[in-house]
Amino acid sequence: MFLAQGGTLRYFYSFGGADRGFQQAGADIKTPNNGAEVVAFDQSKQKLTNGTTTYRVSFRNLGPGGIFFNIQGGGAA
Repeated sequence: MFLAQGGTLRYFYSFGGADRGFQQAGADIKTPNNGAEVVAFDQSKQKLTNGTTTYRVSFRNLGPGGIFFNIQGGGAA
């Protein structure tokens, strides 16, 4: 994914609808990137009455410059 300086995006992810418990996501910043800092925030979990679970996280690029990144994370032990 690409995120411009000052940009924010909301990302949704799931594990085929399965509930994997607590999950935390962060940015895996790729190089080159001009020293950009990305903050992950507003993480949430939604479980529907049919049992389907969706996780969400927002990312904001504090700069300087645009960056490419992947999402990394996992559950707490």
